[in-house]
Amino acid sequence: MLRSNRDAAQMAIAMIEHGVDPLDQLEAASRSLSDLEKRFAERQAPDTPALPLAPPEGDALLVSLSDIVGSVRGAMVAVPDPQLSRQLDELLYSINRLRSAEGDVTHRLVRRELSTIVNDVETSIALIRQDLVRMRDASLQERHAIDQAVLSGGVTGIVIGLFLIIYLSRSISRPIRSAASALRQVGGASVTAREPPAADMMMDLEAAIRFVETVIENKERSSRLQKSSSAAHLLATVERQQKRLRVALDALRKPLCLVDEAGCLTDANREFEKLFPDLRVGTLVSSWTGHELLASVLLKGREDEVLEPGDGSLFRVRCHSNPIDNGMIAVFDDLTAGETTQRELERLSLQDSLTGLPNRDNFYSFLDHALKSGTGPVSVFVIDVVAFKNVNTTLGLGAGDELLRQVGERLTQLAGPDCHVARVAGDEFGLVAPNIERRGGPERFGRSIVHDFARRPITVAGRPLTVRIAVGVVPDLQPDGSLDARMVMRDCEIALETAKKSTSDPFCVYAPEIRIEHQRRQDMERDLREGLVRGEFELHFQPFIDVKRKCVSGFEALVRWNSPTRGHVSPGIFIPIMEETGLIVQLGLFVLRDACRQAARWPGGLTLSINLSPRQFDVGDIVADVRQTLSETKLDPKRLQLEVTESLFLSDGDKVLDILTALRKLGVTISMDDFGTGYSSLGYLSRFPFDKIKIDQSFVRDLSRRENMAIVRAVLGLGASMKLAVIAEGVETVEQMTALESEGCLEMQGYLFSPPRAAGELAKVLVEVREGFQNGRFEPSPAPVALRA
Repeated sequence: MLRSNRDAAQMAIAMIEHGVDPLDQLEAASRSLSDLEKRFAERQAPDTPALPLAPPEGDALLVSLSDIVGSVRGAMVAVPDPQLSRQLDELLYSINRLRSAEGDVTHRLVRRELSTIVNDVETSIALIRQDLVRMRDASLQERHAIDQAVLSGGVTGIVIGLFLIIYLSRSISRPIRSAASALRQVGGASVTAREPPAADMMMDLEAAIRFVETVIENKERSSRLQKSSSAAHLLATVERQQKRLRVALDALRKPLCLVDEAGCLTDANREFEKLFPDLRVGTLVSSWTGHELLASVLLKGREDEVLEPGDGSLFRVRCHSNPIDNGMIAVFDDLTAGETTQRELERLSLQDSLTGLPNRDNFYSFLDHALKSGTGPVSVFVIDVVAFKNVNTTLGLGAGDELLRQVGERLTQLAGPDCHVARVAGDEFGLVAPNIERRGGPERFGRSIVHDFARRPITVAGRPLTVRIAVGVVPDLQPDGSLDARMVMRDCEIALETAKKSTSDPFCVYAPEIRIEHQRRQDMERDLREGLVRGEFELHFQPFIDVKRKCVSGFEALVRWNSPTRGHVSPGIFIPIMEETGLIVQLGLFVLRDACRQAARWPGGLTLSINLSPRQFDVGDIVADVRQTLSETKLDPKRLQLEVTESLFLSDGDKVLDILTALRKLGVTISMDDFGTGYSSLGYLSRFPFDKIKIDQSFVRDLSRRENMAIVRAVLGLGASMKLAVIAEGVETVEQMTALESEGCLEMQGYLFSPPRAAGELAKVLVEVREGFQNGRFEPSPAPVALRA
């Protein structure tokens, strides 16, 4: 009996902790879920398409679900029953799955999930109520057991006596009072400090049980009343959401408006009202006068349209379907600042930053348009500033930039407003001239540009500069769509290259034969490159003659090209091409190494002379190349002579003199070739002490002219006074040799003695020259003796 009393007390406490408390929390969760379910049930009709939740709706859903999760977790903590705990755990998983849904959460998904969750909650509530009923029944059984125990105790008390009854009553009074008190707490009654008499204990326990039953019935009645009043609660919630929506719309910085299915403006935020102050909510879009384009966009539901309201602003309208009233939601993006920036960027991308003229892309685009959709013939000019690099080298890069700016301004003035002038490369300008015939034709117009620059100097860095320009033109192009800008500019560049090569007339009109010649030149350049790789070049040697000792003093190395397809090509043809393309640097290194290798096997008294190109001083390290070659071939530096021309000093005289000084320190001899053909030969002789000067063959060929003989005498006298060796080239007759020898020239070179010969014939050349002096071949013929009558 004592154990039964204790079981009754513990059961009452369990009803509080594991029954009523979880029931309260789950009922609170049930009410919240019912509100959510009704809210989303009325938000969208069943036959409307599934649309994603708006951000405010999603936020509100997350808040409500978070509260519900808290209630369910509280119920899980208090419930000890494994089955019920598992049921609540599945319920919690369903709620969290809805909370953490990724992607577009639609109304349909929310309604479906809420319906499932509500059913799970109702199931859990029903299980808890069943537990409460089970605990109530167990309490009644314990009460009946106690009644029977009391009756049997009374009977037994007669036998045992009054003391046992007192003892029993005292032993069970405390558990009974605890059970009654616990039941009252289950029902929510306040606990009083007064304890009932022992005789009323059983009645008090029975009253407590009835009190719990009454509480459960009241809970059920309250739940039904709560569900009946949810409609009013939902209406109040909708009103609050509408107010929140209004605040959110007005807080948006983008104009926004809503149009229903009938084409009526149902709502708009403040930004829209500022942008269109004359458009009112409730008016038909079709009745908007002055805003026809906007009305067309809203009525047709165009996804993307750019509007200009008329105040200089620019907006992009993005329309989205509105599922609430089958209408349209339009959002306006301000493009004013972005469009202005974009236009400025486009302008800058088509403008040359230095001169302010259109750049290459702009010029090509303009020319393409003129060639495809122009109204008349156009002529295209390419203008190049000749020797522009010298300005940068001598005056600095700032002066070069200033020169280009002034050239651009001058061309713009000369061309006039109907021409398009652009900077198409570093020092090249392009010009498109329509209807050039009224200016005298393309040739006259182009030559007038050349003459203007030659006549009027440009002041740069405080000094006037006469700018020499070269002009190539492709004239009279008809806009028939068969040409494009790149084809025309290719022909212009061909004409420009031809003009730049001319020293007297830096102007060229393009013709088809010029392209053919240009193509031939390109083919030869390709063959020269391949010939260097295949080793098609070989060295010939022409002797230097010491007329005093009547023998060969040395040889000059001369390169020859024996092409498998072209045959023997004259150096006068391929050397200029290699100079222009820079291939002369690679060829010059081959000549230096191969000539020194062969000269190292000659008799010790013979010298080797090698010509150096100005390009070898600009590219690479000629001093290092000579030093390494002498070291590898073991050739005595005193036997090596390096010949340079006066053109070498035109680019950077100080740099060239430094290199020549370094070469001379190696022990080699420095000779000036073609002396007397330039205008400043004497000046360079005074700045750098050459070892030898070579009289150009142009003076030797016609010594009968007094001017040429005077130049030869002057050079020989200059050499004697400056202690320079002098050699004359181009000696072809005995008379030339005799005249030069009589003037004191003791070293000569020319076809009189020997043409350039292959390396295998040099021994034969030595014998032929010696024998020539011995048999009188190089002596003048005796004058004929007159016969006496």
